[in-house]
Formats: sequence, structure tokens, C-alpha cells
Amino acid sequence: MSGSGATVALVLAAGLGTRMRSKTPKVLHPIAGKPLLAHVLDTCAAVGARAVLVLSKESEPDRALANGATVVLQEPPRGTGDAVQVALRAVTEQAGTAFVLYGDTALVRPETLTRMRALLTERGAVMALMTADGGSDNAYGRVVRGPQGDVERIVEARFASADELRIPEANLGAYAIDLAWLRSAAAELTMNETGEVFLTDLVAIARRRGDTVAAHRLGDADEGHGVNTRVELAHADAVLKRRIRERHMLNGVTFVDPESSSVDAGVEIGPDALILRGSILEGTTVVGSGTRIGPYSIVRDTKIGAGCVVEASVLEGATLEDEVRIGPFSHLRPGAYLERGVELGNFGEVKNARLRTKTKMHHFSYVGDADIGERVNIGAGTITLNYDGVAKHRTTVGNDAFIGSDTLLRAPVTIGEGAATGAGAVVTKDVPPGMLAVGMPARSIKKRTPPKK
Repeated sequence: MSGSGATVALVLAAGLGTRMRSKTPKVLHPIAGKPLLAHVLDTCAAVGARAVLVLSKESEPDRALANGATVVLQEPPRGTGDAVQVALRAVTEQAGTAFVLYGDTALVRPETLTRMRALLTERGAVMALMTADGGSDNAYGRVVRGPQGDVERIVEARFASADELRIPEANLGAYAIDLAWLRSAAAELTMNETGEVFLTDLVAIARRRGDTVAAHRLGDADEGHGVNTRVELAHADAVLKRRIRERHMLNGVTFVDPESSSVDAGVEIGPDALILRGSILEGTTVVGSGTRIGPYSIVRDTKIGAGCVVEASVLEGATLEDEVRIGPFSHLRPGAYLERGVELGNFGEVKNARLRTKTKMHHFSYVGDADIGERVNIGAGTITLNYDGVAKHRTTVGNDAFIGSDTLLRAPVTIGEGAATGAGAVVTKDVPPGMLAVGMPARSIKKRTPPKK
């Protein structure tokens, strides 16, 4: 019936989630890098639905995730039907489609909601359910169909007879409903003997009025499953991450041993990238085309250019331009910026520093709060002493400088262009361009003669 008009989504998130055994509200628990509720709201946005989020006083911290949704409080929580009645008070639209979703059903796909909305018109229905075969021992309400295939009843599992429990088709709790009809029918919902108002009683109201209730039967029952325990949370995370990997593979990314790697929902990966065993890509990470990650790398909120290699290393809050090589066993901390062609070898660490084009730092060194020029060689064991116990200070190294092994650079200090330090130097004063500094503390002793390359 609902062929045109507005689209709204009533997202029910007032439950306490006590089975999670957590101080954190259930729908704030993350899967694939985002809270459950955030995935649901993303799905609402993908189908063009204005979201109305129903919370309770206990779940009100979820308001921070509303992301533009209208928030209403259900006090006290008295069941799903009551939650919809409360939500409708915040809906100004008179005609169109209302989706009803739970805040923990993060696996529902936008395509499924679009199909359910289309069913209203195709079947001349006032309501369309999302269903799937859940087996005879599932905890969801059973769907009883009539001779024409339309829904006659939904029987809650706790009230079902032995014969009804053997029905495999289960109601998964997502609905597309004609909005004008919902306004009228929701007013007839009443409290039952449990002290709750059941949304599923809408089916009985529709049948009494002679209206049609359709069902969209999924081939994948996981899509409609909610999260009530940590076990179900882990299962939902695994399902969603499998989908994410498959989407990237279909877009031209190669995963070696896909099940061993984890990719968050917000990660972008370019074509021809290679993700090796045991790699974890989190947050807002971007990986350029032709880049190789892993094996066993952790990349979090980091932008990586094209043609890079990140082997067995940890990168967080960093930026890599094209053709940068990292690892094995390197660590980039927030603020690290490596320009094109930089090489960072085993046990190198960079924090809040920029290493410019073609600089090399191959072994056992730490560079923090620094600006390193182009084509600089940083010898093994080099450390920038950036913290004096009170404040951080910066180190500057000019282009084509050579930093000898085991050099200590006590910031603030500047190594001039083309200058060099001897092995074991402790540099406490600026080194002029082109000079060689040696000793403890280091002294500039002569002009440097760069070796021929």
C-alpha cells in the first residue's frame, strides 16, 4: 500500500541488555569497529529513512550515537508495542513507510529493507515481516502462514504450542509498515497478561481488519539475528567482518587466508592490494592500490599510499605516501608522516615526526617530535631525546645529512644540511651545514666530505 511518501525508521533501543553482563549499554558494544547501534543507523541512512531512536533512562548514554536521529524516551519500558507508540509521537510525517528495527540488529542489509518496502506495494500489504528458517529450537516467534502464503499469526516462542514450535520459519523482528496504517493500528495495541505491549499483535489487528501481512523470507538467517550475549556479539562481529572482506575481494583486493585477517567497516582498500595472514585493519584506515600489508601487521586510523609494504609492524594514526617500506617489527605512532620512498626497518619507532623523501632508518632507532630532511641516513641505535622531564622539544635534520650509529640527539637541536655525526655522538648543540660532529658531547671538528655514491 505504501508506494510513496516519507520513509522513517523507528529504532528500538530501550532494552537494558542484562545478559551482556556489562556496565556498557548493549547497543554501544562494537562490532567491526563501530557500535551495534551505529551500524543500524547507517542502514537507515542507506535507505533514506529518517531515524527515530527509542531509548530508556538507563540506555540514554546511547544518545551520543544518535547522529542526527530524533531521540525519544520510553519510560518505563513496557514492550515493543509501547516503544512504537512512543516513537510515533515524534513522527510528523503522515504517509509513507515506517521501518521498525531493533538497535542490536546490526546485520540487516539495506537491500533487505528496500525489498520489504517493495512488498507492501506488490502484495497490497499493510505490513511486511523479515523472516528466516531458524530451526525448531530457536527463541524467535513462529510465523504461521495462510493458504495464500500471507502471514496469519506470529506466536511468541514462550507461548507457542508444541506443534507451533516445530514451525521453522521465525520472525526476526524487522518490519516495513504502511505509516498511515501503523498510526491507526498502534492505537489499538494493549497490554497483555505479562504487563507488556507486543508489537507482533499488529498482525492480529491486520487480520481482523481484513488487511494483508506479507513476509520476506531470507536465505541467510544471520541477517536478522540480534545480540543479547557476548557469544552472539562475537558471532555478529565474525559475520560482518566476513561480509567486509568479501566486498573488498570483489573490488580487487587479495586476502591470503581471509579468515585470519580482520577489517573494520570504515576501512578503505584500493585494488590490487595484498593483505597477508594475520593482519588487522581498524578504524578509518585507508590502504592504497598495490600495497602489501602483513603478515601480522596492525594498522589503525592510518593512511597508506600506493605501492607500500608494511610487514609485521604496528601503525597507528600515521600517514605514508607512496612506495614506503615498513618493517618488520616497526612501530609508527600518532603523528608519524613518511614521505615517498622512505624506508623504516626492524625495530624502528617514529612518533609525531616527518621523515622526508627517500630517508632511510633501518635498525633499532627512535625518532620523535622531529623533522627529518630528504635522503637522510639514520644509523642504528639513533635516538632523539625529545623530553626533558617537563616539555617535549623538536629535532631538525637537514637534507642529505648522515646520522652515525648510536647517536643521541638532545632536543632542541638542529643538524644542518649535509652534516654528519660520528658513531656514539651525543649532540647537545646545533651542527652547522656540512660539518662533522663527534664525541660526548659532540663537537663540530671539520667539514664533512660526503662519500661518493
